[in-house]
Amino acid sequence: MERIWESLRGDALLNYAFETACKAFEQFPEESLRIGQALRVLARKAGIYGMIGGQVVDVKESGHQIDEEVLDFIFRLKTGALIESAMMIGAILAGASKEDVKSMQKVAGKIGMAFQIQDDILDVTSTTEQLGKPVHSDEKNEKTTYVTLKGIEQAHKEVERMTEEAIDELKKFPAGDDFLEQLLKSLVYREK
Repeated sequence: MERIWESLRGDALLNYAFETACKAFEQFPEESLRIGQALRVLARKAGIYGMIGGQVVDVKESGHQIDEEVLDFIFRLKTGALIESAMMIGAILAGASKEDVKSMQKVAGKIGMAFQIQDDILDVTSTTEQLGKPVHSDEKNEKTTYVTLKGIEQAHKEVERMTEEAIDELKKFPAGDDFLEQLLKSLVYREK
């Protein structure tokens, strides 16, 4: 039974996310159009054009040497799409314009890439105790990463560049504090 649950855990959680999100129609019926737009973003970013699509390519290419273009594709879909979804949904539900939602998508896409590259770095530089999961798993699974493609120093530079570009884009929005900027930095510059 445990093996069955293990294999279906992700499916269960994804469906639960949709169940939870759909409750908004009952709680805020006057916002049905925005809620529908937000659910569309969630479905697309979680589905074959997002997380699932990225995971399929990631699994398919595991054990094969891939180039930066394919790696970027995997990262954009697998990780970036979920962060994009969260930020775009927040913007949509807040009543942001289409242009502002696209700007949020850009910010989140860069943060998603930086997050995943940082994950590659931590897989090489951290410990199992610190990270909370086995380290060197990318190497064991023969996965191409930014570290294997560009080296650790260049990978660090990519994380910094993408994070700064995202924050520069974010600063175009009026804000009363720097909470979102600090949140994004904490996602990227984490130790686990």
